[in-house]
Amino acid sequence: MALSAGDKLGPYEILASIGKGGMGEVYRAHDPRLRRDVAIKVSAQRFGERFEREARAIAALNHPNICHIYDVGPDYLVMELVEGPTLGDVIKEGRIPLDEALKIADQIAEALAAAHEKLITHRDLKPGNVKVKEDGLVKVLDFGLAKVGGTQTAATSDESPTLSMTLTQAGMILGTAAYMSPEQARGKPVDARSDIWAFGVVLYEMLTARRLFQGEDLTETLASVVKENPDLSGTPPKVRRLLEACLQKDPKKRLGAISDRHLLLNEPTSPPTPRAASRMRWMWPTRKRSARRRRKSRRKPAG
Repeated sequence: MALSAGDKLGPYEILASIGKGGMGEVYRAHDPRLRRDVAIKVSAQRFGERFEREARAIAALNHPNICHIYDVGPDYLVMELVEGPTLGDVIKEGRIPLDEALKIADQIAEALAAAHEKLITHRDLKPGNVKVKEDGLVKVLDFGLAKVGGTQTAATSDESPTLSMTLTQAGMILGTAAYMSPEQARGKPVDARSDIWAFGVVLYEMLTARRLFQGEDLTETLASVVKENPDLSGTPPKVRRLLEACLQKDPKKRLGAISDRHLLLNEPTSPPTPRAASRMRWMWPTRKRSARRRRKSRRKPAG
């Protein structure tokens, strides 16, 4: 059901369409009760009882880097309206400098850590689901597609905005193909480690402005995810160990907790300054000369 400016959806007044995908549409709307604008995602299908139960659990996530869920209707989800470009929009302008990329990545990771602590897996982390506000605050969107605990999920296309909120049959695929973990691409059960894989893919893309896994269609992209070993040679050495740990094909070998990411950042080892190097060269022969003098004095006969 297409909506136009001025239409009512429950208590909400539609202001404008702000996004559209294969599974539904996103609108800017106004809540007259609380006098605030919100984002409303309207699904092409009615929500089931399980989705509503999970949405309530996700709404309990209270974290500054997570876009909040305010309300659930029979076929729509009301969320915090986050102004600013998506991370995907930022990446289109070119590679993000390492320090800035790490600040963004840290905020994404904090959002994931808060969700994982409550056994919530996002399952669809990608640059299009991350907003970067003007003040630098990062918001992870679409936790409305997440799973609490258990079963996994539904097929979608390579570029879909993934409004597949009710398609949650076990064994099917959910998420955007290029950012899926290998186990998710195979339609197998996923957990927090699948989000960690996607975090690594997103970090790589921030630093290179290139997709890590690509294909001409959905099948080729999924095959790339499952079979190709990622080439990380174009990434800064500081983050390479972290990326390698996030992008292990076998989830058992992958980084186990996103909160441990800092342990894998290689701190750059700066070469000594010329003055320090000169001092080191001067000190080394001095110690050797002192040692030779001590040995000679020990050999010198008493008397």
